[in-house]
Amino acid sequence: MFLSSAEDGGKTLVMTAYRRSDGGVLWQHRLPGTPNGRYGHRAANPAAPTPCTDGERVYFYFGGYGIIARDADSGELIWERKLAVRSHTFGTGSSPILHGDLLVLNRDGWKEAAILGISAVDGRIRWEIPRPGFRTTYATPFVWKNSKRTEIVVPGMLSLRSYDPADGSLHWSVNDLCVFPCTTPVAGKDRLFFAAWATPNADAKEQRNQIFWGDIEVDPEEASDPNWFFKRFDKDGNGRITRPELPPSRALDVFNFVDSNRDEAWSREEYARVENSSAPGRNILVAIDAGGANTLTPGRGVAWVYEKGKALPYVSSPLLLNGRLYLIKTGGVLTCLEAATGSTVYGPKRCGVSGEYYASPIAWGNKIILCAQRGVVLVLKDGDELTILKEHDLGEEIYATPAVVDQVLYLRSRDHLWAFGKKR
Repeated sequence: MFLSSAEDGGKTLVMTAYRRSDGGVLWQHRLPGTPNGRYGHRAANPAAPTPCTDGERVYFYFGGYGIIARDADSGELIWERKLAVRSHTFGTGSSPILHGDLLVLNRDGWKEAAILGISAVDGRIRWEIPRPGFRTTYATPFVWKNSKRTEIVVPGMLSLRSYDPADGSLHWSVNDLCVFPCTTPVAGKDRLFFAAWATPNADAKEQRNQIFWGDIEVDPEEASDPNWFFKRFDKDGNGRITRPELPPSRALDVFNFVDSNRDEAWSREEYARVENSSAPGRNILVAIDAGGANTLTPGRGVAWVYEKGKALPYVSSPLLLNGRLYLIKTGGVLTCLEAATGSTVYGPKRCGVSGEYYASPIAWGNKIILCAQRGVVLVLKDGDELTILKEHDLGEEIYATPAVVDQVLYLRSRDHLWAFGKKR
């Protein structure tokens, strides 16, 4: 197993290989990073991107450095390509992916915004798709091997686009989508699904729920008062809200983002800009049929759409399993849809563990694994009703999606790497 991590606030970037059988360290290498002292979110980390491997080489991507290719067995450096650094409020989220000997990287939001097709053998750029004007995207490209062809599908600002892996030429696009997507598509052989949610595309009620994870109730009378937020949380009545005055909630996670003048407090004007923010695009789920071309629309390549914002995920990507789509949203709100039609199987329903969900749901046999950011792992039954089989609290935060290999579940929490399954 290969993990990336960061130390000293990003001053040191770490690449580690672990033995799957017992978690022993096989090799580890460090390199100097470029720390960003103002990541606006506690989940932001220069080592957030997941490494990928073809079995011979392993590829690490750090937003403050670039791409590093190492020998999977020995850890020896094969090649590296340094890339321009830009400070983002939420850091770098997109991971590199492999298709054969092609490494694909989404660089939206950087000075040279582009999709890069890089030779996995020597780091040479085979093709480059300029994307001027594409602001930050935290989504990872997706290799869709469908019944018609193989495509590289890349979410981006307001659109989803499909490219030919051979030369980067455009197959199709779907427009008027989420303004800054964090999720990655999922797909079967004949249909692909993409769901994304962002605060600037939500109404005021959705934004309030997102800020407080649904843990803090806001009654209609209170919400109708434009000054309700400061009446409740401005404890000393000085017209400013500091961190100690806020309850545990997403509001603390995005504190720096709201604090635009960097005085360690929110003014009424700063908070109003967040609650009243709006942007082009929509929070939406689209189902796309294989084989499309040019601009896809409902009835012409887009099979169906789903626009219930209270169900759409913010960071966690959907799970496609046995003809059903599972969506987990901030607050622990779970929705199950029929993949064929988009009709609701159940939900939105609370699964009993609130807070943020960064890890995407995964399948483990006929079970579904959900990981709440607060450190709780839920095991659900795949079916037409919400059935929670088990709940386990690891006691420390979870930001990464687990992986299953040879019937063993590997899970990374804040300070530990775990393996669950039968001992061999």
